Amino acid sequence: MKESRGKAARVRVLLSAREIAAAAVMCALLLTVQYVLSFVPGVELVTALFLAFCVFFGRRCGVLTATAFSLLRCFLFGFYPNVIVLYLIYFNAFALFFGWLGERRRPVAVLVCPILLFILAAGALALALCDLPVSKLYVGRVKGAAWAMFAVMCALGVLYGALLLARKGERTREAAALAALAAFFTVCFTLLDDVLTPLFYGYTWDAALAYFFTGFLAMLPQTVCAAVSVALLFPVLARILGGVRKTTPANVGRMHQDMV
Repeated sequence: MKESRGKAARVRVLLSAREIAAAAVMCALLLTVQYVLSFVPGVELVTALFLAFCVFFGRRCGVLTATAFSLLRCFLFGFYPNVIVLYLIYFNAFALFFGWLGERRRPVAVLVCPILLFILAAGALALALCDLPVSKLYVGRVKGAAWAMFAVMCALGVLYGALLLARKGERTREAAALAALAAFFTVCFTLLDDVLTPLFYGYTWDAALAYFFTGFLAMLPQTVCAAVSVALLFPVLARILGGVRKTTPANVGRMHQDMV
């Protein structure tokens, strides 16, 4: 009995060590990818990499990685209190959600993708049709971005419907649903920034409104990039991370025999 308990304890320690190592490697990868692609406006792969990591390594490992990434990136991009709080809130919530999604061990519901795409498309359409309280210099750009986002969300919805009708594999449908969730979370990231930054710096209502519409112009390419990168990369990352997660070190049995 004591021997089995000792073995279980050693296995738990080993898993914790592997989780820490995996979190460290993923954190370094996220920092590298974000720094390299920071010179390319609107392009980011952090969402695709971190999403797949959380799905296969769970909430605990995801939260550890999210916290380390949110703090260590300050050494590359500067120490800004509002950005630190934004990243800590957003990426930890991101890790908890997608980690929970992976621990369910069930595919995402079929209706999740079209519902999220409908919400995003409806929001973009409302923004494109309403009268915007901004300068005339920005009205055309904001409305153009809103129409572009509406078209992209509709295209993703049509693509997902085609996948369902074609009865593609479960992995393909799951990638499409996760792409819709990634787009939704990217929008939430921008909206959270639109709340935190004005509060931190004490913006007036007009300044906060101008900051919101300026952020919307940057949100469009990031949302599209997040959705497309997750849809394309998740099947590949699933094979890689799934294999790493299931791999057991070859010397575990030998270590146990030596310790006994």
